[in-house]
Amino acid sequence: MIKLQHLAISALLAFALGAAATCHAQQKPVRLLIFAPGGPVDFVARNLAVKLGPLLGTGVAVEPRPGANGVIAAQAVANSDPDGTTLLFSSSGLLTITPTLTKDLPYDIDQDFIPVSRVVISASAVVIGASIPANNMREFVEFARARKEPLVFGSPGVGNIAHLWIEMLKAATNLELTHVPYKGIAAALTDVIGGRVAGTIGDLPVLLPQISGGKIKVLGLIGNKRNSAAPTLPTIYEQGYPGVDALSWYGVLAPAKTPPAITARLGDAITRALADPDLKEKLASVGVEAAPSTPDELARLIRSDRARWAKIIVDRKITAE
Repeated sequence: MIKLQHLAISALLAFALGAAATCHAQQKPVRLLIFAPGGPVDFVARNLAVKLGPLLGTGVAVEPRPGANGVIAAQAVANSDPDGTTLLFSSSGLLTITPTLTKDLPYDIDQDFIPVSRVVISASAVVIGASIPANNMREFVEFARARKEPLVFGSPGVGNIAHLWIEMLKAATNLELTHVPYKGIAAALTDVIGGRVAGTIGDLPVLLPQISGGKIKVLGLIGNKRNSAAPTLPTIYEQGYPGVDALSWYGVLAPAKTPPAITARLGDAITRALADPDLKEKLASVGVEAAPSTPDELARLIRSDRARWAKIIVDRKITAE
C-alpha cells in the first residue's frame, strides 16, 4: 500500500514538473527580428508586438538586426530553434527581390522558412516635385512627352522595390525615364523636393510628411484598387495605366521545421491582433492596411511576386550594386 502511494505521488510530481516545463516553454519571450530600427517596418512591428503579447501570454520584443539589406536578420532566424520564439518580420523585397538579385545567400527562402502570415499592405505612391505642372498621371505623361530630355526618377538603390516600380511605370506609360539610385529614400526625396530629380516612388509611411507639407505631389497609388488607409488617393490603374500593381507588404516567417501547431497559434494571434480597432487606426495613420493571411496564402504570394520581379530583373538586365 505504501509502495502504491509512493508511485502515485511520484507520478503526480512528474506530471506537475512536466506541466510546469510546458508552461515555461510557452512563456518564453517571442522576438520579431527586423532589418533596421526607425523605419515603417519597425513602426508596424512594434505596434503589432504590443497587441501580440497578451494574446500569446508572453513578452514580444522587436529586435533590429541591421546589415546586408536584411540578409543578416533573415539568416539569424533561419538558424534559430524552430520553437516559434524567433520570427522574421520582413518587408516583401527581402523575400521576393533579394533571392534573384543576390547570389550565394546563406539561406533558402523556400527551404529554411515557414510562412506564418502577411501582416499589412503598404500604400505606395508615385510622387513628383511640387513645381512640376501636373496633378495626375495623364498630365504628367503629357508633360514628360513634351520634353526633349527624359525626366529623372530617383530610388533608394539599384534593385530596390522602388527601382523596379520605376521600370513598371516606364512600361505602363511608354516614357523614357532615367533612373538614378540613391543611398536611401531620404536622399532621393531631398532631391525631388529640391527639383534636382522629377520624382520617386515609395511607401506612404515615408512620403506622408512631405505630402502633408506640400513639398511633393502624389500622382497615383501602386495597385489595382485603392488602399483603405488612403481612400481618397486614386490608383495609377484607374487613371488608365495598368501594370504598376505589385504591392509592398510586410509578413512574418518562422524557421523551417517549426511545428504546425505553433505556426497556427502565431497566425491566429496575428489575425486577432490586426482586428483590434486601435491597432488598425494606428496603422492607417501611416498609410498601411491590416491584411493578415493564412500561411498558404503568404507562400503563394511570395512565389508569385518573386516570379514577377525576377522577370523584370532579367528583362531589364538589372544587377545588384
